[in-house]
Amino acid sequence: MYLGIGVVASNLLLELGLAGALLAGMRRFTGWFHLSDELTSGAIARLFSPSAGYAVLAEMHRRQRMNTREVLLATMLPSFPYELIRVFRFYLPVMLPMVGAQVALKYMAIKLGSGFLQSCSALAYARLSLPEVENSGRAPPKGSVRSAMRNSLKTLSRVVPVFLLAYLLASWMISSGAMQVIARHSLPLTSALSLPGESAVVMATQAVNVVAGFAIAGELASRGMLSSHQVLVTLIAGLVLSLPRIHLQHTVPAVFSLFPRKLATMLVLFRLGVESVIMLGVLAVLLQLPP
Repeated sequence: MYLGIGVVASNLLLELGLAGALLAGMRRFTGWFHLSDELTSGAIARLFSPSAGYAVLAEMHRRQRMNTREVLLATMLPSFPYELIRVFRFYLPVMLPMVGAQVALKYMAIKLGSGFLQSCSALAYARLSLPEVENSGRAPPKGSVRSAMRNSLKTLSRVVPVFLLAYLLASWMISSGAMQVIARHSLPLTSALSLPGESAVVMATQAVNVVAGFAIAGELASRGMLSSHQVLVTLIAGLVLSLPRIHLQHTVPAVFSLFPRKLATMLVLFRLGVESVIMLGVLAVLLQLPP
């Protein structure tokens, strides 16, 4: 449903010129960083809905108004504001009661820091590597609702079958236990991280369901089986292990149904690689700190 809404919304934004009004107040900032209106609108759409954002970016790319480099850049730009929104949507109302304030606040700081690093890196790269753009502020020629719906239906007729196939494959891997098998084979990681055996249960669960992993981590901490530092290290390690499942479940169906196969593969590997490298770096730092 969200994918369909994103496709329709992206075409309405393009055909009716609604994106121009949204970007009018941002052009001085985006122009200094060499960000085109197309790149900025795709990044903003991803901030509110990843699926809608991918739909906007795919439509821009299809119309040759964005190249591959700009599409990749647009997926990183909203990382910090997206994590900031999640503080109020997820971390405070859901995570904090489960694992306690001490762990939750540190986890939030790590995720916000990761998002800040990604957003700032994207802005720095854009400023240094992208050519200057002239976002004149003139409204593009407007189309009609009818043409927007026609383009949406054309896109959805191609997208929906691929999306359903990818979604069913991801669901089967999770429900059949394939992800649990992958998680079990990752359990020797606990010994390398100098964590107790209880951490393996948290990481295996988190690799299948993040919220369930938080709940188990909080219960083990309340019973004194894991210290707050061990809980934090466990949750970050579990996040690294869960990233492939998260992207398989949420990113793969959307991007492979919207983008050409080569670009879709590049997008998935790029997002997975960036997040994994940052979290592994955080994990390495945490392991050097006293327990």
